Formats: sequence, C-alpha cells, structure tokens
Amino acid sequence: MSDSTPQERRKEQTRREIIENAREMIVAQGVHGFSIRALADSIDYTPGALYKYFESKEALVDAVRRKCFNGLNAFIGEHSYPSSNAEEMLLNGGMAYIEYASLHPLEYHLMFNMESSNATTGDERKQAMLALMHIVQFGIAQGYFIETEEYDSQSIASHCWATVHRIASLQATILIDETRDPLALSRTILKKVIEGFRSHPNEV
Repeated sequence: MSDSTPQERRKEQTRREIIENAREMIVAQGVHGFSIRALADSIDYTPGALYKYFESKEALVDAVRRKCFNGLNAFIGEHSYPSSNAEEMLLNGGMAYIEYASLHPLEYHLMFNMESSNATTGDERKQAMLALMHIVQFGIAQGYFIETEEYDSQSIASHCWATVHRIASLQATILIDETRDPLALSRTILKKVIEGFRSHPNEV
C-alpha cells in the first residue's frame, strides 16, 4: 500500500497527464514547435501552473523522453518473454525494438537522435541494457552463445544492440515509406547475426 498522501497522488497524476499531453503535442508538431505556453493553452493551464511541475521546457521534454524509454522497455518485455530459448528471446526482443521504432518514429527520434540527457543516461536506458545482458548470459549458460576472452557477454550484447539500433534507425527515417515488408527483412538479418553468436567471432 502506498505511503503517499491523497494530495501527493493527485500531484503525481497531474504530472503524468502533463507529460502525456506534452508527448502528444511533440509527436504532432515536433519538439522545435513545442513550448510550455502552447501546452498550457491546449490543456487549459497557465504557464505558471506548469512550471510548478517542471522547471523548464527542457525538463519537460526530458520527462517525455523518459516516458518513451519506458514504453520501449515495456514493448520489448511483452514480446521477448516468456521463452526457454535464449536465441528466440533475443530475436523477439530485437524485433520488438525494431517494430517499436517503426510504429513510433517520432518517439524513437526523441530517445536517440537528440543530445544526451538524464533520460538517456538514467535507469530507463540501463534497464534495457540489463534485460539484454540477462538474455545473453542466459544463452551462454545454455550453451547457445559462445563467450571468449576477447568477445565476452558485454561484447555480444553490444553487437546485438548496435545491429538492432541501426536497423531500427533506418526504418524510422529513410525507410519509413518503404512499401515492402521491412520487418521480414529485419528478422532475416537479425537471425543471421544471432546465429553468429554461436561461433567464435574469428570463424564467422
């Protein structure tokens, strides 16, 4: 049971609503066209009232970015579990990452194509990496993935993330209007990469 007071819960609920309205506005018109005053007008607040919750536009945008990271993490979690097969978990998790970018290109841009901030260095990003590391270590324990001194679990996880991120970035930008099914090609590429984790990197 929460120890927070009714007033604190109302304040937190209002804060979440402000963040969601800001996210919708940014997705609709871009971050450069976003302002505290425009948001205040759209939700019938005063700018001063919003500044009680967020000290600046940058702080609010960062809160939106953090919400996007949480959304990405949740989407990956829903699609990569449950499974007893580490390769399948890694493939499904990677495909979920790519699909999220395809479905939410502007949110993806907010997360990864802006300058570093608390949202990109905080717990939300670390949570995604920890989940990936857990799958890789699970695969090593199962014997699916081969770890060496030069190519350890961290290297495997980074290799997978870099591959998935490059594919997702392409689909969220220059391939966004691609008429062919880009997810099918992405799955084929990612499966080949994951198969490579079974062998010593010098043998791939």
